[in-house]
Amino acid sequence: MQTVQPSSSPGPLDASFLESNIPTERQEKIVSCLWGTGNKYQKQNLHPYFQYYTEQCRTAFLCHGSGLVIRTHQHIIDIAAHIQGGYSRSEVKKYVQQCQWTSDSTSENGINASIDLTVRLLCMLDVGEFENAYSGRKKLLWAQGLLQDFVQETLSEDTSLDNDGIKLDGIFKVCNMVRIAGFQVEPTSNLCDHLRFRDLNKTIEVFHHASFLMAHRKNSIFPPGLVDETLATLALLFPRGDKETERWYKKQDGPEELDKNILRCGEVVNRSIGDYKHWHDRLIILKSEFDETRPSNIMQWWNDRRDVSQWYALWAVISLTVLFGLVQSIEGGLQVYKAYHP
Repeated sequence: MQTVQPSSSPGPLDASFLESNIPTERQEKIVSCLWGTGNKYQKQNLHPYFQYYTEQCRTAFLCHGSGLVIRTHQHIIDIAAHIQGGYSRSEVKKYVQQCQWTSDSTSENGINASIDLTVRLLCMLDVGEFENAYSGRKKLLWAQGLLQDFVQETLSEDTSLDNDGIKLDGIFKVCNMVRIAGFQVEPTSNLCDHLRFRDLNKTIEVFHHASFLMAHRKNSIFPPGLVDETLATLALLFPRGDKETERWYKKQDGPEELDKNILRCGEVVNRSIGDYKHWHDRLIILKSEFDETRPSNIMQWWNDRRDVSQWYALWAVISLTVLFGLVQSIEGGLQVYKAYHP
């Protein structure tokens, strides 16, 4: 465990954590503390994360108001430094209680909410329970011990389903799931929801913050291999250099809020589901649903090339049917014409 000293001198992070438009210089300073100083950040890659950052800060404030301990970005950074320094939940809580910017009247709920908000900004997991803020997701409650242990337990490997040697071919990409099977894609900022499939409305949740993942390849808070595997699943669903995928992604709602680096996650190396440990079962469910869903309209049938021989046979029959129908229509027209013009 390393000793962490809070910042005492005014600096660029002493601005309110609720400011609407965080200046670029301040954004870079924040991520250098939360993500690590060994990474290079580009303005266009930080915007999606700071959309999330701002949203989480406002949600926490709306739920707890003045009871929230945090007032500035620096307060978030100081709490994060203690969490990253290997302190347990109880030790971090004790530190917050002793901070100069914490008043004697601060409630325990306000302190816990401040810690949970910081964890959310560190890990992009919906940790904690903000009052009056319903997400519809499973509650993630870090109550004791180290954050690293909690995160690794939360995102542990899940391989309960048999993969039967399934291969994830080139057809298995997001734009095809939409065009062929009619699936909906919902970007999520909660890493725990990545690749979750909701059968009721055929919706796939995709953690789209590729820039965040790229900056956390060596972050020990996450289970070994999780970040690289998550990037590998994004490479599967959003193939690098695939023009169809790029066109589809750019047409999504709120493109400025989406991370464009999702299209640059590298080449697909593993196409066997057996090579995936953390997202194994969700990939199986998604692949099975995609394979079993049949097109429901003419455009979906046209785009469905999963079985090329069947596709050619189908459209040969349709073409012949249309051709014969056209010929019969022409013949019928000629007969009518001759009847009136013998």
